[in-house]
Parts: sequence; structure tokens; C-alpha cells
Amino acid sequence: MKVSIYHISEIFLYEYYINKFDYEISDEDLALKHINEAVLEEQKGNIDLALQEYINAHLENPVRYDIYNNIIRCCRQLNDLEGMYNYTLESHKFCCTRAELASFYRNLGYYYLEKYNPQLSLDLYRYSKLFYENENADHEIEFLKEAMKDSIKDNDLDSIQYSLNSQNIPVMADRITLALLYKAGEEAATEGAINQAIDCYKMVYDLTYDDDVKGIINNLTNKLEE
Repeated sequence: MKVSIYHISEIFLYEYYINKFDYEISDEDLALKHINEAVLEEQKGNIDLALQEYINAHLENPVRYDIYNNIIRCCRQLNDLEGMYNYTLESHKFCCTRAELASFYRNLGYYYLEKYNPQLSLDLYRYSKLFYENENADHEIEFLKEAMKDSIKDNDLDSIQYSLNSQNIPVMADRITLALLYKAGEEAATEGAINQAIDCYKMVYDLTYDDDVKGIINNLTNKLEE
């Protein structure tokens, strides 16, 4: 089986979550080819055709969050709420930055708004902003407050996390994914692929703000400058 994965972080994620043994890396980035086709179909308003192309891209590279998010957006536009929900849940383990994690919570926020759970939706939109500011989240929050008036409330952080936990919604990045990104960084550094190692450690730091990881990034950056 050929796949279009090229960064060491993607290889670690793919081997753990998808397929460890039976694959080879394609010489041609077939995922990008399908993404380009999907963009053209979206521009023409053919959302169903765009969705199929994004799914094809996902088959070529099943560990990229941005491809998941494109699929989710198309499901949303086609009013396929359950498809959107399933892809959103699946996407969580591939969130490798705070921006991607925030997107995950916004996607769930939209789903629960459409499922007539405005309090959980508000909690999710507000929680997303802890990771990454986004105007869409601001608009949805204002809409919910205006529409629901006194029937929903601005919960504090502990209450929001309790609310998410009660629905089995993770409140942080996947711990296994963080460990895989860290291991990918170690291997890349050992192999002398310093730029890819820095990429991996930057993703870990972005999600954890761990000072030890920041120190590793600084040391590797100094190596590049020597």
C-alpha cells in the first residue's frame, strides 16, 4: 500500500494509528493532487464532489488534520451532522498544534449547537479560545448569548472541563500523540534531520508549553546556526 506521508511526525502517527508494517511512501504526493481538485470543486460550489476528493486525499494521507478539517467542513455544508461528528472525534488524535485543537472544539461546538445543546456548545466555543483565538468562535458565542439570553451561562474553566468530561470529550491533546511527536523528534535528531526534529518538538511545545522541550528546541536551533 502506497501513502503520501513525508514528514517523520506523520510516519510515527501513521505507523501507530493506521498501519505499521504494510506500506510504502509514494514518490508522488497524491494527497495534494486530490486536495487541489477538491479546492476547485468547492470554488464551483460542488461540495459533494469536493468532499469525495478530500476523502480521496485522506486515503492517501490519513494522519493530516487539515484534510480531516476539510472533510468536516464539507459535511457541515451538506448538513451531514453525523458524518461531521464522526470525523471530528476521529480527528482529535491528529491535532498537533493549539490551532488544530481549537478547531476540534469549534467543530464540536457547531455539532452540539445543531443538536440543540446550547450550553455545551457555548462551553466548547469558549474552551476553543483558550487554545487559539478565532473570530468564528467569537461570533458563535455572541449568537448563543443573544439567542438564549438567561438560559445559558458563562461557566468557569473547571465547570467547562467538567461539562466536557461528562460527554467524554477530551480536554487536552492526545497523550499518545504527544509521546509519538516527541519520539519522532528524537529519531529525527539522531538521524541528523534537525529541521524535522525541530518541527516535532515545536508541535509538542505548542501543545504543552514544556520548558524542557523549549530547551531542546533552542539547542537544536543553535546546532543549525553553528
